[in-house]
Amino acid sequence: MTANKPQTIYRSIITIHLIISILTTLIIGIVYTIRKNQPIPSDQNLIIFEFIIPLTVISSFIFSHYISKRKLGSIGKQMPLAEKLFVFKEVKIIQWVSLFGSVILATVSFLISAQQNLLLYAMMIGVMILYYRPVKNRVGEDLDLTSEELELLTSSNDNI
Repeated sequence: MTANKPQTIYRSIITIHLIISILTTLIIGIVYTIRKNQPIPSDQNLIIFEFIIPLTVISSFIFSHYISKRKLGSIGKQMPLAEKLFVFKEVKIIQWVSLFGSVILATVSFLISAQQNLLLYAMMIGVMILYYRPVKNRVGEDLDLTSEELELLTSSNDNI
């Protein structure tokens, strides 16, 4: 069954990250394009978004990081590589979706309030999503892979 091969699982992790990165870029670009020619509202009550969004981003990221560390800590040394990669995939999806939700929240807030800082927050979160890409070395460190497991993961993925 090819779906359980470590190389296939690793490729699916990379694909999910790529999709989330592209969606982040598209959402920011579309919302900016929609909003750039509209008049700026004079309602100063909307400035509260500039305080709420960073707090929401930080709290959701800390929560997802905590959950991720707990899940990664539950991985045993004797688990097969495919199972370790499934757990890693779950962990990364939790982190990326947490950040992606924050991007959506920041861009919707920018659409409502036209506060440029909110769009900047969304772009910075997008950079964080790019930073947490699934690099082979980081996979090895996070999963505490043996050199044989890391070699198995990297030997068939030279074209990625």
